[in-house]
Amino acid sequence: MKRSLLAGALLTALLLGACGTREPVTLTETDCRTAAVAADFSITLLRNAAKPDKTTLLSPYSVLLALGMAANGAGGRTLEEMEYALGAKTDDLNHWLAACRLAEDGKVVSANSLWTRQELEVRKEFRKTIRKQYDAELHEGEFSMEAVNDWVRKNTKGRIEKILEQDDPMSQACLVNALTFDAEWPVAYTPESVYDGTFFTSDGSRQVVPFLHSVEESYFELAGAEGFVRPYAGERYVFAGLLPAEGTTPEELLQALDGEALLNALGEPQTEEVHVAIPKLIAATDRMQLKEPLRAMGMELAFTDAADFSRLAEKPLKIDSVQHKVWLQLDEQGTQAAAVTSTLMAPTAAADMEEPKTIALTRPFLFVIFDHETQSIVFLGIVNQVS
Repeated sequence: MKRSLLAGALLTALLLGACGTREPVTLTETDCRTAAVAADFSITLLRNAAKPDKTTLLSPYSVLLALGMAANGAGGRTLEEMEYALGAKTDDLNHWLAACRLAEDGKVVSANSLWTRQELEVRKEFRKTIRKQYDAELHEGEFSMEAVNDWVRKNTKGRIEKILEQDDPMSQACLVNALTFDAEWPVAYTPESVYDGTFFTSDGSRQVVPFLHSVEESYFELAGAEGFVRPYAGERYVFAGLLPAEGTTPEELLQALDGEALLNALGEPQTEEVHVAIPKLIAATDRMQLKEPLRAMGMELAFTDAADFSRLAEKPLKIDSVQHKVWLQLDEQGTQAAAVTSTLMAPTAAADMEEPKTIALTRPFLFVIFDHETQSIVFLGIVNQVS
């Protein structure tokens, strides 16, 4: 763990304490290590989930909350594989995610819930853990497609209508995370700073779309890409755009990234003027199945009849599916977004100042929405097409 990552987290906490009205959380050194491996998980999950020539959005924070709850019900080799895939011991993940939830300030708001069939008896210790560590709502004996989707709609402000498509009587339990993100720019873009440009998509076509133009003061280079950081109001949350080197793709950039390097770049960018153009975005990832990406990351047993979720319930269970949806809108005022992750359980994731740099996101790019205080990647995505 680089000293700069821990120092950056503590410095951010001190600055927030001086400028904000809420006492910020203090991340331990273990929390900072967990944040770094969680960033690795985020990058690897997007690598495995991204589809060629498609815009793919993820909320790693949402996925980690849903899988973190599930990991508390796993045992034996199933737990070992889940911890390997997630990159952290369950206790460490619980602690960091609890700190993240404690730090939620109204811009990021998450909610967790457990839904079970009437016949499934949840173990007392599992119930206690997810209530204490995840503040999960318990809906025992209330599991139905309609009930879960109503809860999703409510907890995403109607931005995501549903996560379940059918009421499968074989599904015994469902662990769900829902979150929303609402942040404004410090100053809204004026009409004069928004004008049409051409976005060159990954499949070779062109799209004429509005671009938001600004001058930023945070620049970084990472894995051959150029990046900038644009803070939201309050500066706790930032939007970062990473433009791959000419002739390369966001997917190739993802292959070269690692979590700690990304967090350090976001936390300590160079102070340098950079002219930026960001396409206005309204994008969504339809219901994405994360089972195969997670299996590719080493989490295999959890999806098989050999799964061990004996700490969740006495009845033998396996994970039937992990489903994820994201919606995001970026415009002149700021960014609004929402995400849902469901885990269904069935019986047996140094530059020249004289010449300002320009980073125009006019071709496929990678973006991050990052929380300085908790070192969490709230959203991460590849934009191959704008609409």
